[in-house]
Amino acid sequence: MEANDRWVPPPTADDGEAALVPLYVAGMYREAPARLRAPLLECLMRPVGALGLVAVAGGAFAAVRHRHGWDRVQVTLEDTARISAEQVLELSAYLQQTTPEVFRQVGELVSQHPALASSGLSAALLLSVLRRARR
Repeated sequence: MEANDRWVPPPTADDGEAALVPLYVAGMYREAPARLRAPLLECLMRPVGALGLVAVAGGAFAAVRHRHGWDRVQVTLEDTARISAEQVLELSAYLQQTTPEVFRQVGELVSQHPALASSGLSAALLLSVLRRARR
């Protein structure tokens, strides 16, 4: 795989709309106010171990974790300036395969922060997918 290639899991017949969740999360990150990007990243990084953080997005998330200590997840505004929406897409795609329940926590975060929910179509689409999954 070349450096510019991005791994995105292929959708399967039974998860059509759910396969788009990583795209929605990345779009929401791109559109979110800077102050809300940090809690979003913390939510996404929390369930990922050290090896996963090193393997995803060229180790960008491992660098954040290493900078602030491995014993806790802390993301600063400076960290969010270094993390791109494409890297969030990679992390979200990884989570879709390993820990998809984290997106319910992302949905809760969105519902707790109206500014995040109003950041655009991505948040609305994510919430729609999560609501349908609960049925």
